[in-house]
Amino acid sequence: MFLNEENKMKNLIYQCWYGPMRPGVEAGRKNMKAYAESIGAEYRFDHDIVQAGKICDCPTYYEWLNPLLDETFWEYDNIAIIDVDVYAVKNLKENIFDDMKGYEVGICEEPLQPKLRTEQVVGGGICNANDEKWLQVVKEKWGVDLPRDDAGRPKVYNAGMVVFSKAGLEKARKTWVPFQEYMDYIRSKGMKRFYWLDQNYAHAMLEVCNMKWTELDRGWNSQVHFSGPRHIKPRPVIDLRNENTKFVHAQLTGKHAFSEEKLYKITNHEQKDWGL
Repeated sequence: MFLNEENKMKNLIYQCWYGPMRPGVEAGRKNMKAYAESIGAEYRFDHDIVQAGKICDCPTYYEWLNPLLDETFWEYDNIAIIDVDVYAVKNLKENIFDDMKGYEVGICEEPLQPKLRTEQVVGGGICNANDEKWLQVVKEKWGVDLPRDDAGRPKVYNAGMVVFSKAGLEKARKTWVPFQEYMDYIRSKGMKRFYWLDQNYAHAMLEVCNMKWTELDRGWNSQVHFSGPRHIKPRPVIDLRNENTKFVHAQLTGKHAFSEEKLYKITNHEQKDWGL
């Protein structure tokens, strides 16, 4: 068991993956394992482990929430659940768990999404109008108002990097609506698939269950993703990295086939060096 010598906390970084171990997945596992070791945290990677999928009809999507179901996770003081396409920048010294003091859940906002969703349908029926409908559907059932940005648009939070404290994980286990119940309800309202998947579920549960949660520094989930129609070559890239970036979320089509070297460049170098 790794122990943080400074505060004697048992911290875990958890990643999971279902399917073939492609180069980008191996690179992500290697990168995050090294980061965990550098901050004195334990690291766990589950491959082809299905737990959430046994209690809901949506295989793989909810598996990152396995710590709610598996008691082997419950001993930790904090657990950071991180997608395999998230990479720590070179020589990162900051400790993700230092930002969790006093909170039950930490999550990062996607600040650009409300604007993008107002201007266009992002894909899969994801747009501002459907975000608004989803907020109303949630309020109708559970009586809560979900957060809005300064322009009054529904905020968007990313499930690719979420941190639970021990108290937060326990509270989530006891109070979060069962996965299937949430999905069935959202489906019954005619919502697009995106809205009954895991990311919106977690977003809703933060307020539905009155979690003591915080917006973590966006540098813990600096997103890089394509923009615009797929037929445009080269396809434009939205790059939200900045001087405060700590983790890079490489949400690029085909990223799991990328080499470790390419992903290192995407994480640490200028776009001109990426070779997309």
